[in-house]
Amino acid sequence: MDVRTLADRELAELPLIDMTEWLARKGEHDPTFRLVANEFGVVTTLLDHGYYIEASERIVPLLGMKVPAAFHRLGLALEVKANGKKAAKRRFRSFSPAVIGHADLSDWRNAFKWDKTWLGLPLVVALGLVALAFWPDSAPPPVTPTASDERVMTVTEDEALAKRLEELEQEVARLEEANEALQTEDETDETVASPEAPAVIPLSKVETLVSDKRYEEADALLVGKAKAGQEQAVGFYRLLVDNKLGEAEIDDYAAYVDSYPESGYKADVLWMKGIAEKKAGDDTYRTTLAEVAAMDGTYWAPIAKSVLEEE
Repeated sequence: MDVRTLADRELAELPLIDMTEWLARKGEHDPTFRLVANEFGVVTTLLDHGYYIEASERIVPLLGMKVPAAFHRLGLALEVKANGKKAAKRRFRSFSPAVIGHADLSDWRNAFKWDKTWLGLPLVVALGLVALAFWPDSAPPPVTPTASDERVMTVTEDEALAKRLEELEQEVARLEEANEALQTEDETDETVASPEAPAVIPLSKVETLVSDKRYEEADALLVGKAKAGQEQAVGFYRLLVDNKLGEAEIDDYAAYVDSYPESGYKADVLWMKGIAEKKAGDDTYRTTLAEVAAMDGTYWAPIAKSVLEEE
């Protein structure tokens, strides 16, 4: 099946209501899932309005958690709609072997002409050998999930590249021949960043640190270049971290909205702008919060209405 056809089918058939309810139930006992349940509501709202790029960006942190395979299928479908087949295949390769080999992702393996026994190791080896020239050696190895668990852990591309050198060297000889045979035509155009290239900001790690309120650590990671398609999300987290560290200016929020007027994070940014204006004694905050209150379906809309009504 063609990748784009598969993506359209997934978006039409995936049980988004059931997925939302599953996250809500998990959130009753786990604060982390409570946060992503709210975020997933934003994803579905963006999807309903055809904002595939923003929806694809905002689902990334959820793909790094223990969730049913349906969420990974949705993440792939959104990336196809947002950035095309090659980008979706890169996201597919970033999943752990347990996720890639999951029975529910068989259609995606077929669409990408993926050999289940390979599980992407040759390309990881090739990328890892170059990346380790400037990658810290202290990164922990990813946690390997149990094969029987339907909700499996994923690892990001950043974590995959951080595997220790000795592990990669053991794989090189065995996988060299397989790598040549299994390269598909759409992989030949991809290039590996040189050590001189700016570091790519690990968005999922930043989001996790922000969720844990470890803002100084998140700030340290927000240096470098945003991955293609993640510019809006990285810009938002830069603002959010600066806000928490007391370093954001009102003009920074306005500049973000001007740069990304259709961003899925617009309500979040306007909320921070309105509160900053209120603290600064600027009466413009009423206009800003009124704009947020009018954004029905967003997390901050009812809160902004409540603030305005209490005055």
